[in-house]
Parts: sequence; structure tokens; C-alpha cells
Amino acid sequence: MNTRTHDWLEHLQNVLHLSEATIRSYRTDLAAWQDFLSEFNLSEEDVSSTEARIFMSRMSRMAVATVNRRISALKSYYGWCRRKYRWTVNPFTDSKTIGKGRKLPGYLTYQEIENFLDLTGDGFVGLRDRALFELLYSTGCRVGEICSLNVSDVSNRQIIVGGKGRKERMVFVGAKAATALAGYLPHRLAHAADDPDSQHALLLNLRGERITSRGVYYLVQRYAELANITKKVTPHTFRHSFATHIVDEGADIRTVQELLGHASLSTTQIYTHTGIERIKQVYRLSHPHARDKTGGTDA
Repeated sequence: MNTRTHDWLEHLQNVLHLSEATIRSYRTDLAAWQDFLSEFNLSEEDVSSTEARIFMSRMSRMAVATVNRRISALKSYYGWCRRKYRWTVNPFTDSKTIGKGRKLPGYLTYQEIENFLDLTGDGFVGLRDRALFELLYSTGCRVGEICSLNVSDVSNRQIIVGGKGRKERMVFVGAKAATALAGYLPHRLAHAADDPDSQHALLLNLRGERITSRGVYYLVQRYAELANITKKVTPHTFRHSFATHIVDEGADIRTVQELLGHASLSTTQIYTHTGIERIKQVYRLSHPHARDKTGGTDA
């Protein structure tokens, strides 16, 4: 990694406050580009859109999301270099991200959520797991946001969450999540390790330290297997389930956007498709011309 790359990644972290996961991905994207340039003995500033297209052609077998992220990373990097180093060319200016049909993210049904919760037991582990799953489902938070919570962050069944780009938002702890937390907190207090972070962390692992995203991922996978859920389930599935269910119950899409912490409404609008079947059913039952002569519907 050269000095420019390092400075740009520092800029992303300290100025734009991007997540560590995003910065790691961008570092990988830049490394791939620099390997490509080394192959042809080219410097970063001495390239054109031709080289960019050749580089992109090599990504034909990669996932669409990865290709789009790589284009975005390199376009942003060159834009930054133009401002900072007065480079005259951004070879990725005309590079377009690949369109992809947006499909509804995987989510759990109401019953599958209950199946998860029914498997949690008593004692520190069982009560911790129940509090974890209830919080994921009740708040719609990202797993990293849940792991970073301290006990003091929860007040009057409300939580101020520091999301992407350090943008704060308020989320809410439902009645069942509040009950689960109340049952867990005494065990957490007795289990916490002596270091300051563990003393403050809301959710702890078996060592009494702050639970990690990897640890939560493992727990979700294990419970999904125990619950005989064959679909792919990750911590993020709870976030999708939260959004899907509140939209299905009639929540306004802009409210959902605020609760999820989406910067763009277009990101949230994918969840509007979840209520279409419910709306169609209401129409079929309510509109006189929607019913055929046999009592069925033609909608």
C-alpha cells in the first residue's frame, strides 16, 4: 500500500467515519487495482478509462455487489486524488455500476421468531440469548450497533444508536425485549469481567467480555439449526424481519427509514413490497367488482 492509499483510507476513517468493515473492503479493492497496474507496469496517475474497462472486464465472475462496491471505491479514490494531488483524470468517471433486480431480503416469519425465542433457556446464557434476539428484532439495529451498546444506553425503553457515519438515531425497546433485558441484567452484572469495557457492555460473552458480531453470528446460526429453519439466517435477518413486519402492520415508510437509519428512502422502499399481498387481500374482500360470480376474486 502506498502513501496515497494509506492517506485516503485514513480520510475515510477519520473524516467520513466509515465502518471498519467498509474500509477493509475498500483496502482490498485498491490492492486489486494496484496489482493490476503492476502487471502492466503502470502508475496510478498514468491510466485512462481503457485500463479501467480492462480491469472491470476481469470481474465478470464476481458478485454484482462486489463489482459495484469496487467501482464505487475506485471512483471515490480517484476523485479524492484529483482534489488533493491535482490529478487531471479519473479513469472510473464513466464506469457504471451494474443494475440488479432488487429482491426482498430474507426475513423470518412471526412463528420463526417465536421458535428462536422458545429455544432460549434460563441462566446467564439462555437469558442473554433471549435478550439479544429480542433486541435485534425489537430495534431493527445492525449487529455491530447491538454489540456496541452499553447498559447506560438503554433508558426508558429507548436507545440512542450511533449508526453508519456516526449518525445517531433513536430506536425503541418493545415490551417483550424490556422484559427479556430485565431478566438478563442481574446475571450480566454477576458475570461481567473486571475490565472497564466489560463492566459497561450490555451484552457479554461467556468470558464476561463484550460480545462480538462474530459471536452473535454463531449464535444465530446455532439457533436456526436447532429451530429447523432451513433458509439462510444471519443477525441481519432480524433487521429485515423487523422492517418487513412493521411495514406489513401499516408503518409509514419514512418512519421505517428513520428507525433503520437509512440515508436514502430508496433503500427502505424495498420493504414496501412486503405488504402487497395484504393490500391485495383487503381489495379482494372489500371491492364489489373484485369478486367474481362464484364468490371468488379476479384480482
